[in-house]
Amino acid sequence: MKQKADGQSYQLRRVSDFQEDDMVWVGTIRSPSSKGQVSSVSIPHLNRDYRSIVADNIPGSRILSLSGASVPVLAANRVSYKGEPIALIVGPNRQRVAEAVRLSKVVIEEEKPELDFECFDSGREIGRETLVRGDAESILKKADTVLHAEYRSSPQDHYYPEPQGAAASFDYDKLVVYTSTQWPFQVRDVVQSVLGVKPDEVIVRPTLLGPHLDGKLWYPSLLAAHAAIVARLCKKPALLLLSREEDFLYTTKRTPMLCSVQASIDENGKLLAMDARVALNIGAYGPLAKAILERSVETLSGMYACDHVRIRASAVSTNLPPMGAFAGLGAMNLSFARERLADECATAAGLDPARWRMENLRGSAKKKQTAWTELEQKLLSSSDFGRKHSAYELMRKRRDDPKRASGFGIGLAFAAQPGAAETPGAGARVEVELSKDLRLSIATSALPGTSGTAQVWKAEAANIIGIDEAAVSIAPVSTDMVPDSGPASSSRGVAIISRLIVQACETIRERRFREGLPIRVAKSHRASKSQVGDYGSWAGAVVELRLDPLDRRPIVRGVWIAAKAGRILSQARAEASLARDASVAIGLCLAERLNLSTPASTPEFLGYQLHRLKDKMPIHAFMLDSPEQPYPSGIGELAYLTIPAAYANAMGQALDRSWNTFPGTQEDSSLKEAE
Repeated sequence: MKQKADGQSYQLRRVSDFQEDDMVWVGTIRSPSSKGQVSSVSIPHLNRDYRSIVADNIPGSRILSLSGASVPVLAANRVSYKGEPIALIVGPNRQRVAEAVRLSKVVIEEEKPELDFECFDSGREIGRETLVRGDAESILKKADTVLHAEYRSSPQDHYYPEPQGAAASFDYDKLVVYTSTQWPFQVRDVVQSVLGVKPDEVIVRPTLLGPHLDGKLWYPSLLAAHAAIVARLCKKPALLLLSREEDFLYTTKRTPMLCSVQASIDENGKLLAMDARVALNIGAYGPLAKAILERSVETLSGMYACDHVRIRASAVSTNLPPMGAFAGLGAMNLSFARERLADECATAAGLDPARWRMENLRGSAKKKQTAWTELEQKLLSSSDFGRKHSAYELMRKRRDDPKRASGFGIGLAFAAQPGAAETPGAGARVEVELSKDLRLSIATSALPGTSGTAQVWKAEAANIIGIDEAAVSIAPVSTDMVPDSGPASSSRGVAIISRLIVQACETIRERRFREGLPIRVAKSHRASKSQVGDYGSWAGAVVELRLDPLDRRPIVRGVWIAAKAGRILSQARAEASLARDASVAIGLCLAERLNLSTPASTPEFLGYQLHRLKDKMPIHAFMLDSPEQPYPSGIGELAYLTIPAAYANAMGQALDRSWNTFPGTQEDSSLKEAE
């Protein structure tokens, strides 16, 4: 299981590639019910070399702790969602293990599950975040024009290239764990706690991460704990691989959201007051509830100026699998709501939607007015937004049949992404060393999302130090060899790690001819809550579409996205990355609908539709340099923060009614204006 990091690529092996002599397979016995007391667990007779493992067999802690939440490693007495792990079956033959799991029987004294999150009592609220500025309530009571809206986002699956899994084996006196994780040191800490050993007795070596959309922040730790327990108790290498169906049914999904808003504007369209209630379906246990709540409130309030704001956000527990992040820890959901509201305000004021946004930027954004103006001009000119929007408005208003929508629409949305960090309190550390033979080594536990990111790191380091790029290497990620760099969330590798690498290399350059080699420099960063509002990247997106005249199916005619994200290290790679994210984001608008009013089932798994490659539409991505910013900022969230709302705004114009659910259907309409 060696990792490869050479001058041409940065490559990690898949979990499914794990193969060792005397290896055992791990299968999971799961709860058949969403809520209740475990009455009994019946396991069929197991042949020699096979065994079962339950919570009582765990050597150390029985819970996975994260941000104040506790997730059972194996449920012992109660279950809180359908599919919750209760026991493990272990043996040398995968088919026989699967058969033993199938024949096992779990009896639950069932209780009525709580699946709805839009109506809840205080006992189910496991987290709350409130923002109050001014007196929104009194302003809304006196306002002449008040907009009422409800915005919803439904869950979507991450659908990784490889289903999740974990493997564990001993290397002399060390337990080595392999799993596809964004946070290797969190996996290490969970495993050592569950085994009751010291941290340095566990080594985590991540496998290929791939496009993760922040879905692998904590769940791999649970799978790693299972594999590690088996390896420890059986004293054999262990491999746990979820099937594609298991991954779909039981792993984290995007957190569903309901955002109810009242907003008032004056006669010029200025946003006067906003009162919002946000409910987030956090599923069982809520391991990321605090971070998702904080980011949600910041996103909803952080773009446009409004002196009177009240936002009350609640994380609501349900008897569904634990929900997770999806490209920005809740920012995607609330960016959709904010940009839909912006369009409705512009329409109510009779203003062009781009003009309304520029006139209502809040103070911190106005300090970047030049950057916003440059971004707006590039985006609107490349898409010809002004002319098309006016033409489609005329078509909408002058159509012959008032009951028949024009079928043409174009929408836009803007967003900003934090430049400091995505996860408050999560530290980052990078170590760089220049050896006596002028070779530079970079050590970080933050896996680059692509080989292109690693190449950018190496090229930038070589340029600063003044050495050949071939002399720069990135240490394979292994927790015994690299520092703890925190979670590799959507854009952390660029926004934070790149900055630390540049700073470390600049320090080496300053010291290089004043002291002897080798020179080793470490740079650290620790985010605070106040830094989360420090926006470092901005983007706008435009989506143009038409409705098929026969079945009213939306056909996307083009997607334009422009971004400013600090210093650009590679124009081509940055634009290719932005275009790739835009393709995924528009695909999320057109497909991948999942209803979790009841626990997901096999028919929903079989019917879950991904966006097809043959349906690819024209995508135009532009990266604008920001010479005033010395370091690059992240772009990993920008497409997901802008394109869903731009698509919904275009659908609203094409249908001549609001489109307030993401992903939506033609029956979704919930915004009205009250005099």
